[in-house]
Formats: sequence, structure tokens, C-alpha cells
Amino acid sequence: MLDARPHHSVILFDGECHFCRGWVTFVIRHDPGGAFRFAPRQSDAARDLLAPFGVRPDALGSIALIAGSTLATRSDAVLKICTQLGSPWRLVSWLAVIPRPLRDGVYGWVVRNRHRLPGRRDRCRLVRPEDADRFLR
Repeated sequence: MLDARPHHSVILFDGECHFCRGWVTFVIRHDPGGAFRFAPRQSDAARDLLAPFGVRPDALGSIALIAGSTLATRSDAVLKICTQLGSPWRLVSWLAVIPRPLRDGVYGWVVRNRHRLPGRRDRCRLVRPEDADRFLR
């Protein structure tokens, strides 16, 4: 089991979704300091991490962020992740001026169509050996 100390933010993602796995790969590539940890929402780790929030993993759309004692979901999670990645990705945070219902509407459309856009897998992404310590099981 990976260390999920409070100073690490944990990104929960749909391990069966190409789109979500692509997002995880993007974050890993742009997070050289290793601030983020990852857990597929289908994992025991996701279930354990979400328990204090009273949320079941299958109730999540696709991406969620646990940072300290807070849980961000939907567009809020994406914006917070981009902000933590630093420049130039921090610039995406300006989208926070768009009302959450509108942002979440667009996010919801992507979630509903994510398996059709780039496809779907029955398994979680293969973890490269150099990234293995960033994934919770």
C-alpha cells in the first residue's frame, strides 16, 4: 500500500476509461515533484479514502481529488488539479469564474461520453515501474 500522507493529494479516477487514464498520464508528466498520488475508483484504496466523506466510489463521475480533509469532484477537482500543477496549467483556474452548474454541465457531458470518445478498457492502466510508488492499491 502506498503512502497517502496528508501532504499528498490523491486523484481518484475511473480505471476502465481511456480518457481518465490519459488524464492520469498527463498529470504524472506535469507533476515532476510527485505531489499527486493516484487510485482507480474501482480499488480498495479508493473505497477506504472515500469512506470518511460518506461517498461510494461508484457514485463518482470519473475524477475526484482528495487533498487533506477535503474532497473535490467534477469540474472543481479538475480545476484544483490544474492549479496544483503550476504554470502554465494554473491558468486553467480562471475557468472558476464560470458558474459551477455550467462547468459541471460540460464536465457531465464529457463523463457521460468518455467511454465512447477514446474507448474503454476492462483493466486499469499499466503502471510504469518508475511511477508505481504513486499508485494506491
